[in-house]
Amino acid sequence: MKDKETFYDLERKIRSIPEPDYDKTFTKDTQDIIHENLLQFASSYDKQKKRAAIMSKISIGFVSAAAFVLFAILAFPINEENLNPNDQGQQSEEPAAIDDNDDINQNEPDDKLTDTILYENTEYGFTFILPNSWNGYEIVSDTWIGTSTNQQQNNINENGQILIIRHPEWTKEKPRQDIPIMIFTLNQWSSLEKREFHIGAAPIGPVLLGQNNEYVFALPARYNFASLEGYEEVENILENKPFQPKR
Repeated sequence: MKDKETFYDLERKIRSIPEPDYDKTFTKDTQDIIHENLLQFASSYDKQKKRAAIMSKISIGFVSAAAFVLFAILAFPINEENLNPNDQGQQSEEPAAIDDNDDINQNEPDDKLTDTILYENTEYGFTFILPNSWNGYEIVSDTWIGTSTNQQQNNINENGQILIIRHPEWTKEKPRQDIPIMIFTLNQWSSLEKREFHIGAAPIGPVLLGQNNEYVFALPARYNFASLEGYEEVENILENKPFQPKR
C-alpha cells in the first residue's frame, strides 16, 4: 500500500509541473546541444562495448595458452618415460663435436719461446735458455782449479774451464750475478765424486747441471754467496732447467 501511495504521489507531482514553452525553451541551439550530447553518449557506449569484446577475446586467448602450457608440462614426463631405450643408446654413441680451436691453438707460437733467447755452445755440446732480458749477454772464460786431497801431495792436480754467462748490464762498478758453468771431463768428474780432489774451500762440491758423452757440466758451490744484484733472477732461471746437453 505504501508503495502505491508513493507512486501516485510522484505521478501527481509530475502532472503538476507546468508544461514547458517549447518555442522559447527548445530553441535551435538547445536542440543542437541535445543532439550532440546524444551522439557523444552513443559513441562512448559503442567504444565501451567494443573494448569489452576485445578484452573478452584476450582473456579467452590467455586462458587457452595457459591450458596448453599446463598440458605440455603434464604430458612431457609421460613422453620421456616412453622413449625407446635403444634410441637413447644411439644418441650417446654419437661422436663428440671437434673443436677447431684446438688446431688453431696448436699452431699459435708459444709465448715462452718468443720471450727467450738460446745460447748454444758447439765446442762442448750444450744449450742454455735465457730470458729475453739477457739479450746482448757476454761469455767470459775462466778456470777452475782442483787440489788433491792426499796430504802427502798437497799440489794442484786437476783444472778445467768455466764458461760464465754475463748479464748485459754488468759493469765493474755495479756487477750483477753471473751464471757460471764448470766443465769437467768424465774422468775428472769421477775423481771429484771419489773425493780424490776438491775445488775451493766450500764443504760441498759443484752442483750437477747435466752431461753428454764427453763432458760433465756443473754449477760452482756457493756461486751466489755474494748475493749480487740479479741473483734471485738467476735462481729463477735455473729452476726452469734451462741447460740441455747435446751429442
